[in-house]
Amino acid sequence: MVLVFLLPVAIVTTKGYYHVAPEFDLVFLIMESGLMISGATYIILSTILLYRHKRNIKAQFSNTNKITLNWMQYLVFGMGVIWAIVITVQIPPVLFIGITLFIFFIGYFGIRQVGIFSNALSTHEVLLPKEIERTSNPLYTAAVDKEEKSDRIKYEKTRLEDTERNRIYAELTQLMEDKKCYQNPDLTLGDLAILLTIPPGSLSQVINSIEGKNFYDYVNSFRVETFKQIVLIPENRKYNLVSLAFECGFSSKTSFYRNFKKVTNMSPSDYLRQNNIIATI
Repeated sequence: MVLVFLLPVAIVTTKGYYHVAPEFDLVFLIMESGLMISGATYIILSTILLYRHKRNIKAQFSNTNKITLNWMQYLVFGMGVIWAIVITVQIPPVLFIGITLFIFFIGYFGIRQVGIFSNALSTHEVLLPKEIERTSNPLYTAAVDKEEKSDRIKYEKTRLEDTERNRIYAELTQLMEDKKCYQNPDLTLGDLAILLTIPPGSLSQVINSIEGKNFYDYVNSFRVETFKQIVLIPENRKYNLVSLAFECGFSSKTSFYRNFKKVTNMSPSDYLRQNNIIATI
C-alpha cells in the first residue's frame, strides 16, 4: 500500500531510464530488508507449523499414505528457493522463471493432495489437537493451560493414576489382540477411544507413556508383528509379501517396507532369508 503513494515520487527518469531517486535509496533499502526478513520468518514459522501438524497426524492416524503433507513440504521448500533467488541472485528473468515453475509445481501437488480433516469425521472419529487436549478424564487433574508446552509437561499436569493407566493399557492390548483393530488400514485414535469408551487424550497419553510411541508407530508395530507370524505359516507362502502385508492392515508396499524396517531394523527380504523362508516378493 505504501508503494502506491511512494513510487510516483520515488521513481524518476534519466535519459529514458527509470531509477530510484537518490533521496529514497535508504527508504527502499529498509523496505527491501524488511521484505527479506519477513520472507525468511515466514519460511521458518511455516516449517515449525508443518512439523507440529505432521506430529498431530501421526498421533491420530495409523495410515498416512493419502494424507501426507509432502506437498506442503515442497511448497515451503519452493518458497525458500524463491526467497533465496530474490536475496542472492536478483536477476529478474531468473526470478520470473522460478516463480512460474513454482506456480505449476504447487498447482500439481495441490490437486493431488487428499483432504486430511475435511471428510474424515464422516467415517472415522478424528479430532484436532485442541480437542484432544480438552477431552481429559474428569477424574484426574486439569489439562495444561498453555498449548505450546511439551508433551512431558502436559502429561505431568493431566497424569493418569498408575492403576487407571495400566487398566486402560490392558484393555487396549486385549482389544487389539481380540478384535485385531490394526487390520483396518484407516484406523484412527478416535476409533479406538470410542471402542474403549475413554477420551482420545487419555488413550494417547497411555500409548505415549507406556509404549513410548505415537499412535501411528504403535498400530504399525502390531501389523509388523502379525506379518512376521503369518509369513511363517506354510500355507501362506503361495501369496506374495504385499498381499500378506495388506492382510495385516498395511495399505501400500511403501508403508509396509518402511514400517517393517523401522520395527525390525531389516527389510522383509532379509527377514525371510534369516528364517529360511521362500516366499514370493
